[in-house]
Amino acid sequence: MFTGIVETTGEIKEITGNKFTILYYNITDPLDIGESIALSGMCATVIQKEEDSFTVEIMEESRNKTIFGAAKVGDKINLERAARIEERNSGHVVSGHIDGTGEILDINKQGDYWKFRISLGKDKAKFIVEKGSIAMDGISLTVSKIGEGWFEVCVISHTWKVTNLSEKKVGDFVNLEFDILGKYILRAHELS
Repeated sequence: MFTGIVETTGEIKEITGNKFTILYYNITDPLDIGESIALSGMCATVIQKEEDSFTVEIMEESRNKTIFGAAKVGDKINLERAARIEERNSGHVVSGHIDGTGEILDINKQGDYWKFRISLGKDKAKFIVEKGSIAMDGISLTVSKIGEGWFEVCVISHTWKVTNLSEKKVGDFVNLEFDILGKYILRAHELS
């Protein structure tokens, strides 16, 4: 499990088949083989490590549902290690299981924050509520507005600086994970 509070960013260094090698910065504790790590919100397992990089395998199923299907060497990604139970959760409960992607329709600077408008398919609209939580590229955010086929989130300057969002442009895609509690409630309602 994760919290959606990004620890640092990394860069895709190499892609060989299903193996992605990630160059990382500012991770204080060494990574362990077998450790879970969120790559722009997608849970992956460290299978190899070097001093400044690590390697994960991303299967075709995951690549088809995430931004990693179109990823290329040099792409910046957000990194978060698995949550420690005894610590605060300043975000929300994030599983690392991506529900799909959304296209960035607009990025609008509003004083000292940025407003992102993201596309949302009709089949996914039921999973999102205004003022609810969403993980976008692994970042815990609050939905500020919903419209026909889109939603908006606001990004404070700190998040802008420490994540890959400052690199994103209109037309780019982001990983989306909808709130797990909302998904369970909807499923229970559908079964009753």
